[in-house]
Amino acid sequence: MVAPVSSSRATALTARTSMPTVREGSRGPAVRELQTLLKSKGFNPGGVDGVFGPKTKAAVLAFQRSQGIAVDGVVGPQTWGRLKGAGGPAPTPGPTPSPGGRGTAEAFVQKALAQNGDRYIFGAETNLNDPNPSAFDCSELVQWAAHQVGVSIPDGTMNQLPHIQRAGKAISVDQALRTRGALLFRPGHVAISLGDGRTIEAKGSKYGVGIFSAHGRGWTTGGLIPGMKY
Repeated sequence: MVAPVSSSRATALTARTSMPTVREGSRGPAVRELQTLLKSKGFNPGGVDGVFGPKTKAAVLAFQRSQGIAVDGVVGPQTWGRLKGAGGPAPTPGPTPSPGGRGTAEAFVQKALAQNGDRYIFGAETNLNDPNPSAFDCSELVQWAAHQVGVSIPDGTMNQLPHIQRAGKAISVDQALRTRGALLFRPGHVAISLGDGRTIEAKGSKYGVGIFSAHGRGWTTGGLIPGMKY
């Protein structure tokens, strides 16, 4: 007699057999379903348009990281299974706070990553309550992403760095490079450290919002955002 298949296992099997592997550049109904599932779990892929672009990839990477599975931006059987609820969420290893937690550095980073591919406009003023703006400058991305997770920081690098220093939250560049969600400053510019030698930042009109190497960039100081849980 064949044992019945559990509902969670059935979901996993369905994901494995019916959903194609998709990645950046893919298009079609599967991508649309992916975007809908990501939104339902609080990971912003941009528009639900069936186009697997930079924002959708950033949301996939954030989701995979939150699940403790391979972080490669490719949606195969394991990622589909997690998105569809098979097996339940994996615990986040170590003391890292829940990615969806209000006021956490990880939630802050995820908000910024979800804007990967947006335009850079110097002096951009974004509605801080807008869940998906289309343009930022460097300090506005920091202010918007922090506001989205319930933490306030002023606009403008000339205001953000003193705000951090007054709170006693300035740290070394080396420490900021190793701290996910820390800020990296140089004159007139700020970036968000991913803790692995990369940044998410609104780099300039030529680059837009993106993920970049943090090395050799002339950073002068680092900082932790007051009120953020690191």
